[in-house]
Amino acid sequence: MPFIQKCERLCDAITTQKYYLFSLISLFFLILTYYFLTWPVVGYDTDLWYHLTGGRYFWRYGVIANDAFFSYITPPKSWYNYYWLFQAFIYKIFQGTGYYGLIALRCLLYCLTVFFICLFFVRRYANRTELLTGLFLFISYALVIIYRELLVRPHLFSYFFIVVFLYILEFRRDKIWLLPLIGILWSNIHGIEYPVMFMIVFAYIVEIYYRQFRNIQQDPGIDKKAKWLLISVFYTIFITPYGVELVKSPFDVSSLTYLYIKEMLPIPFGNFFVFAPITANGLIASLQNVIVLLTGVSFLICLFKKNIRISHLLLFGCSLLLLVKSSRFTYEYMLLSVPLLRHGLHLSMENVAIPRRISDCSLPVLVIVIPLLILSNVFSNRPAYPFSQLNIPTGVAGFLNRHAPGGRIMNEPNTGGYLQWALSQKFKIYMDLQMSIFSDLDFATANNAFSDENAFKAFIQKYDPSFITVSLNRPYFKKIVGTNGNYVPLFFDHTDLLYVKKSDYIDLIGRYELKAIDPFHFMEIKYEGEKAEKLAEMFSEASRMRGEDPNNYSANHIICSILIVRQQYDQAIFYANVITQHYPDYSHGYALTADALFGMGRYADAARLYKKALDMGQTAQTENVYRNLYAAYVKLKEYKQAYNSLSKFVNPFALNADYKDIYELGMSAATVGKFKEAVTFLKIARMKAPPTDTEYTRKIQKNLSMLGGDSPSKE
Repeated sequence: MPFIQKCERLCDAITTQKYYLFSLISLFFLILTYYFLTWPVVGYDTDLWYHLTGGRYFWRYGVIANDAFFSYITPPKSWYNYYWLFQAFIYKIFQGTGYYGLIALRCLLYCLTVFFICLFFVRRYANRTELLTGLFLFISYALVIIYRELLVRPHLFSYFFIVVFLYILEFRRDKIWLLPLIGILWSNIHGIEYPVMFMIVFAYIVEIYYRQFRNIQQDPGIDKKAKWLLISVFYTIFITPYGVELVKSPFDVSSLTYLYIKEMLPIPFGNFFVFAPITANGLIASLQNVIVLLTGVSFLICLFKKNIRISHLLLFGCSLLLLVKSSRFTYEYMLLSVPLLRHGLHLSMENVAIPRRISDCSLPVLVIVIPLLILSNVFSNRPAYPFSQLNIPTGVAGFLNRHAPGGRIMNEPNTGGYLQWALSQKFKIYMDLQMSIFSDLDFATANNAFSDENAFKAFIQKYDPSFITVSLNRPYFKKIVGTNGNYVPLFFDHTDLLYVKKSDYIDLIGRYELKAIDPFHFMEIKYEGEKAEKLAEMFSEASRMRGEDPNNYSANHIICSILIVRQQYDQAIFYANVITQHYPDYSHGYALTADALFGMGRYADAARLYKKALDMGQTAQTENVYRNLYAAYVKLKEYKQAYNSLSKFVNPFALNADYKDIYELGMSAATVGKFKEAVTFLKIARMKAPPTDTEYTRKIQKNLSMLGGDSPSKE
């Protein structure tokens, strides 16, 4: 009992400290900063690189890029570059600090955005219940926007500007003079977002004049000057290089983009009622739905209590219009609803009491422990730092720069942003995914050229490209391009395969043509089943590619796989380590290392890496990895682990289950004392074993007899 009392006194001494809450929130921000600063720039999409290209163009020529200077599309495309200042700004950062500077900028904008959200929910509270609920909402916001904030794109500034506008208009109206200045920046950094800026200003101006009309006392800081400053924000959209052109930009994007760009899809209403907090991603999605629904609940509470502000009502209505438009605007909806959510929280929690000790002890769990668990999961399997080549055709771009003087490239739209950045100016691509420049028909032309024979022929006839870069996820393109006969595969990396026009580059084709390797299926090849002559040809081509690009994922993968077949394990480990060093977020490098270690008799190390590969999400030949893990555990005489591994990929009731695998499963079950299951599995194996395989038929029957199973005649 005295010990419990001492613990209670210690807890009270800590939680009653003046800076207890401040310390917890500060620690939370330190955790956020750590994870954001240590996470690299990842190519979730290639938008960053077309922004860098636009910035490079601005500083090189002193003019804003207002046409598709990187494209050979006809007729030429011109447009209003509504994010020119963002492009110019991030290029200068990149020029001076590389990807490290972009990581720091991303972290700064995210933390500032979260900081202002924190001020909304934590700065003022009536009781500890409101504080605890406010902290929950603040933490939820910080986690929900985290994936969106990892992209270095103009919306980072827009989200920050939204919360700054709202904070000033809610709490610091003496700082209204800042809004026109921020409005000018906003209009030039991410001008297409100006309707959101207008929504915010309009909502509060209407409220101000409504209060004036009803002779309701205005909040401090609202005088004639403040009103005109607010109205002047509307005119900031004209303080841009192209004046009135910005007015049209939000309405120039096609309404069909939702058919091929996922983030433009509207969210089905029922999705907001889906809660599956099983994984970290599921928990974050559930928190997003909680915020969306609580905003609606707050609106109803305010209506019920007849205590709703005009500005909050208008913001909620406008944000609803954005929410139903597409999933991309879910974030704007949540940010614009922060004032309403905070007000509804205050009204609903003002008479709800939670014991102080429970509240104080809950704070570390809510602010530190739970976020730390989620963030450690979200930011696990860190890619190469500071720049990950995930989804980026770095090898293909490097090969073209080294060996070709320039030319037209038929490219995947999704990688167009990076290609225009990485390639020399003498190359031209067809398009990227700047859909304010390109049309739905342009995208359909590019996409169908990779998937339809007639569309491909029409594209080649019109544009006559010297090069084609195609995603390795389009294996059917091999047949389509084969109908032309004038394009030869030359080089590939982990993302794209490069074809070169035969009539334009005869010498280059003679040196680098790929004949033995199938780039679309090299991951699925069973190398141990290939003839030595074929493996030698593949090894030669892969080595040639690696000579061009030492860190090439595909080349190292092929070389390593062949060396394992040849039982040259020491050499194989070298190439596997290249993969794990430059692609640490790819599980295959660890599986290849484990294969080599298994061959060397280092079964414990092999088992550890097989398990790591599976935990990371091994996507190629998962069955083989489970099989090898099983074999490693058998070698280690860890039979229970072996059985568990085998049972994860061998389902004796599956239609395609092999009788040999089922036999192995039965024998493995027997080693761990599961005799009833073993007998059942062996009987199933006997059902499926062909009479011609006398060896397995005899082994199955012998072991059934040893286990007391029925003989065939008794069934």
